[in-house]
Amino acid sequence: MKNFEFEQLRPSALLQRGWMSSLLLVLVSMLTLMTSCSDNDDIIYEPILKGKISSYNEFGAAMLDFTETDMAKAGFSLGDVISITIDDKEIVMPYYDGYYTRNGEYLCVAYPTYPSICFTANNIGVPKELTGLEGHNVIVRLKKKGGRLDVQQALSMKYLNIRSEYSISDEEYANARAVSAGHIAKGMLHRSSSPFCNDINRAYYVSEYLEREKVKTVLNLADTEEKMMTYDMPPYSRKLWEEGDVILCPLKADPTADDYNRRLIEALKELPSRPAPYVVHCMEGKDRTGYVCALLEGLCGATYEEIVADYLITYDNYYLIKPVQNSELCNTLVSLRLNTCLMYYAGVDDEAQLPNVDYAKAFSDYLLSHGMSQQQLDALVQVLTGSNQ
Repeated sequence: MKNFEFEQLRPSALLQRGWMSSLLLVLVSMLTLMTSCSDNDDIIYEPILKGKISSYNEFGAAMLDFTETDMAKAGFSLGDVISITIDDKEIVMPYYDGYYTRNGEYLCVAYPTYPSICFTANNIGVPKELTGLEGHNVIVRLKKKGGRLDVQQALSMKYLNIRSEYSISDEEYANARAVSAGHIAKGMLHRSSSPFCNDINRAYYVSEYLEREKVKTVLNLADTEEKMMTYDMPPYSRKLWEEGDVILCPLKADPTADDYNRRLIEALKELPSRPAPYVVHCMEGKDRTGYVCALLEGLCGATYEEIVADYLITYDNYYLIKPVQNSELCNTLVSLRLNTCLMYYAGVDDEAQLPNVDYAKAFSDYLLSHGMSQQQLDALVQVLTGSNQ
């Protein structure tokens, strides 16, 4: 059972000079006595919850030893602004059920598929000084009730893993589709949720899609070899894995991180030497897949509008959010998530510049400046656009 406490906030006496000071002290004493005799009905309580850091997940988030239910019992609600104190270091952050902040901004998360609460800097993980603290005490305090409730209500999205709950095609349910933005050749590049891990009940639908589309090479952004060995894979997915047609490139969802780009660029160098068609996937085919596909689309001449349109299809497939009917929400999603990636690769500091960027040039410049040769870059563009055939 978690340790729930409440801090009392009582009025303090105002010290003044002369007889006014004495009178005020008497009045305060009388009010305090009245409050004490009324079963504490008028005392204001501040929620506080104590726990420990239990572990760190694969994305560098600090997992805590209490749940969303524990938070609710202690008096916290999604959308509150809270503080988390560890070893006398206090960090103020919003409390959400999803990653609704920009890259690098702190948040506390009750993510639906996580076993407990965690806190992290979005897509980056906690900084080095907050790693290795398993077992250290954590104190959660309320800073502002409902201080970010507007963001929580606007962005809170949950999808279902039950096929019968979606009146869409199997491909849409699997978030599987061909990528055709810019000059990418028809049927050359695909994207999807995981064809290997069936935790979200979509792997078998993805596998059937890949077999039908005759996909020959997989760029896997989610899994290590150790993870792959634990999966009960669908038949065509297992065939791809056992025949060596999977490029493993496990990434955290931070496209600005050096390790992310080093791993990705090495994988993209290898891609043209593998047979097409290709598929890019992570777990949901949403963030990591969205960032990599945006890079490849822009590299092959896609416009900002094309990149955004492809990115938002995923939110329609999972959450039935359509850009026309939900334009404000879609604009927020793009601003918080996709635009950070595009700004980084394009080398711009203002979102307003993004529609005017020459992505083929900007993304080529980025890859060339981060270890890809001109020959390797040309080979990648040629294989995606079909100009090498």
